[in-house]
This record gives sequence, C-alpha cells and structure tokens, in this order.
Amino acid sequence: MALVLGGNKPLHAMSVKPLLALLYASLFGVLFVLALVMGYTLSLDETTSARHEIDVVDTAAPEPVFFPEYKLGKALWNKHACGSCHNKNMKDKSTAPALGGVAARWAAYPREDLHARIRNSQRLVIEGYPRANELWKEWRPNVMSMYSLEDKGIEALLNYIETEYVGQP
Repeated sequence: MALVLGGNKPLHAMSVKPLLALLYASLFGVLFVLALVMGYTLSLDETTSARHEIDVVDTAAPEPVFFPEYKLGKALWNKHACGSCHNKNMKDKSTAPALGGVAARWAAYPREDLHARIRNSQRLVIEGYPRANELWKEWRPNVMSMYSLEDKGIEALLNYIETEYVGQP
C-alpha cells in the first residue's frame, strides 16, 4: 500500500528534488536570520547593553569662520572687480600692486590717507602726497579707478585683503 498525498499519486511517485530545494532554502534562511541575531547580540556592550560606538577622529581642517567684515570685503572686492588688476592671492604683482600687507605699508601715515588713496588715487598724486607719488612712479600709466566707498566698506575690504594674504580668517 502506498501513501497518497494531494491527489492520486503515491509519495514515491512525486519528485523529491523540489522538496529538497525547499528544505535547503528554508535551512539557509533560518541560519541567515540566526547569524544576524548573533551579530547584533555580539555588538552589544555586556555592561550597558548599548551598541559600541567607534570614536572617529576627524582629520579634516575645521571649516573657517568668516566674520561679517570679511564677507562684506569679499563682496566689495567682487563688486568692484579688484581682482581684474590686483592679484587675487594678494602676494604677487599683476597690472597693479600686490595688496597683501597694504595697511602695514601705509602705517606711517594716517589711516584716512589710505582710505583717500583707495577712493581716488590720482587726487593724492595731484596734491603731491609722497606715498601716492611713489606708487604713481612705479605703476604709471595704470590709474586706479575711483570708488565711492564709506570708511566701513574700505575697512571691510582691507580686512578681506589681509585675511586672504595671511591665509586664515
């Protein structure tokens, strides 16, 4: 007498291969889930039952923090296209002088004189201003454009120049 499953065919007449494939797939699934559970369990700290956190040291340089004066100075630099004559690295000459350290070079004169030079360089030349005439002798016939900037804007521009020159905010 033969065992009959799901119809009139005896068990030995059914193919065993599909059943073995199903059995292996189920066994694999159970082992996979067990491995996941074991991996999670092993990752728990035995004393606190919390996951281990790996301390990662960030070796990247911190993002620089720029002050409002720097941002305003950069905006004015771009608005007035200063980089079309002055080198953007502030260290090298271009068709105009390198600007890095300009405030230090004018330190022997009142700060207002540097502001006047930035606003209208030729006015100082006409008035016989010594520092302005030195620059004119070196850079003529190139004439710096005139700018109607307030003192706050000029100081922001000088801040931007110095920050770019030394390479840090």
